[in-house]
Amino acid sequence: MERHAAAVLTPYAFSKLQDELVVACQYASFHLEGNVFLVRHHTKTEDGGCNVTWSQREELISCSCNMFESAGILCRHGLRVLSTLNYFQIPDHYLPPRWRRTWPSPSKALNGAYFHESPEIGRVKALQSMVSALVSEASKSTERMDIATREVSALLSRMRQQPVVMHVSGDGVHK
Repeated sequence: MERHAAAVLTPYAFSKLQDELVVACQYASFHLEGNVFLVRHHTKTEDGGCNVTWSQREELISCSCNMFESAGILCRHGLRVLSTLNYFQIPDHYLPPRWRRTWPSPSKALNGAYFHESPEIGRVKALQSMVSALVSEASKSTERMDIATREVSALLSRMRQQPVVMHVSGDGVHK
């Protein structure tokens, strides 16, 4: 899992995931029933641990700690269950675009193809991810921040000059 993640993720995201991978080895997983596991630190038996649900068919994992939902990095509990189940790669949807070294082509991302969602939602998420990556890259130096600020300011000025097109549908008028 670590080798696969290192090849796919940005150095920052990989270091965060690696922290979780290292700590995951200190956790025990107990298969409860069906696709539910209890994962807890091996020395903290008084701690109730976290419930992890794994759906093999969809390769979906859900942990009660909600770290992936809040930070975008798979938690130690989920990683422990994947390890217990002999997974050697993290499922792709747990390596979000904003943390990847390479991006999908802009046309694919902006048309929603990459996100498996409606085109409009996919386009918004793709743009949010690109802006997030821009901020991350720009914050690495003053020179990069100056370039990003100048370019985004120019882009914003051009955007404000564009007309807002109204779409009429059966349920009303939408921007």
